Amino acid sequence: MRFATASAKGKDRHGRAVKPAATLFSGDEGAAAQAVFVSHAVPDPSYLALSSLHKVLYVASENSAEGRISALRLDADGLTLLGSVGTGGHAAVHLTIDQTGRWLAVANYRGEAKGQDLSVALFPVQVDGMLGDMAASARHDGRGPDPDRQATPHTHCVAFSPDNRLLAAVDLGTDGLWLYHFNAASGALGFASQIKLPAGSGPRHCAFHPTEPLIYVCTELDSTLVTLRYDPAAGTADIVDSDAATNVPGKGAVSRLGTKQANYPSGLVIAPDGRYLMMGNRGPDTIAIFWIDPETGMARYLEEVPCGGRFPRAIRLDSTGRVLAVANNKSGNVTLFSRDFESGKLTALPHGDFELPAAMDAIFLD
Repeated sequence: MRFATASAKGKDRHGRAVKPAATLFSGDEGAAAQAVFVSHAVPDPSYLALSSLHKVLYVASENSAEGRISALRLDADGLTLLGSVGTGGHAAVHLTIDQTGRWLAVANYRGEAKGQDLSVALFPVQVDGMLGDMAASARHDGRGPDPDRQATPHTHCVAFSPDNRLLAAVDLGTDGLWLYHFNAASGALGFASQIKLPAGSGPRHCAFHPTEPLIYVCTELDSTLVTLRYDPAAGTADIVDSDAATNVPGKGAVSRLGTKQANYPSGLVIAPDGRYLMMGNRGPDTIAIFWIDPETGMARYLEEVPCGGRFPRAIRLDSTGRVLAVANNKSGNVTLFSRDFESGKLTALPHGDFELPAAMDAIFLD
């Protein structure tokens, strides 16, 4: 089992300062994972994307002066920096690669009201794995009712549809799910629609169902999971259902309960067979598991399990859907869970807990 991580500046369990890093880990279910290579070549790494085709790891830089994407080649004994490109905005927080492996999209979180920050940018992936010149971009407009969190656009996630015809961009600042027509031959993006989610909900991340025309969105400010049905040809979508993100007593939307009792949903993943969805909950510090009704596509709350740390910022499944990784930001560790295909239940692996100060993301390489 091999995986890569992104971590910010912080302190380890002994109080020693640690630098931002991209790290390679190796291990198996019978022993704790060990770091085999650490790279400090990327400033402020926040989110990762993997090109299995090119054997390249892409790293978004969130807190640098300008948003950047760095390309790191996966070598037999480590990581080699190929180069980096600017994202046309600030706070690059999320990356995704299209179904052909030829295009990479980035979400820029900071959208200045009077600036020219791009909300979304698209880059071609070249033969050597380096990114070419920006091929397309989009800038969102609008705001939400929360003056502290929604004064300007804040794109937090991008995702390509399974048929590669759409690019979805989730914008916390505008309470919007923005859909774009995508041409994989040319890299062109065309605005399709902006779906307004409940005012003040603050959508953060989304995930497409692997086989049905459904998008699931978690909302950071009102602690919900929203289900939408979309039309891939028209590029439109409608809300069809919503459910609470957590059932932990006393935890919920920050607008209702205040910051001390708030739950801030983070990442979403769907099992490859489309039967279960998992979501990180920062506040109760849990992973919520939802069963997806095969008849309706609605996500129904099943249970929650402790995440094994504090503030689960990112969650990832391996390619088989058998192992879940959780990057716990405030406790500075990554935890691994095995997943039962039939029941969807998660079980902490016996040696699946290792230190990663200021953990931001973890992605499987196998």
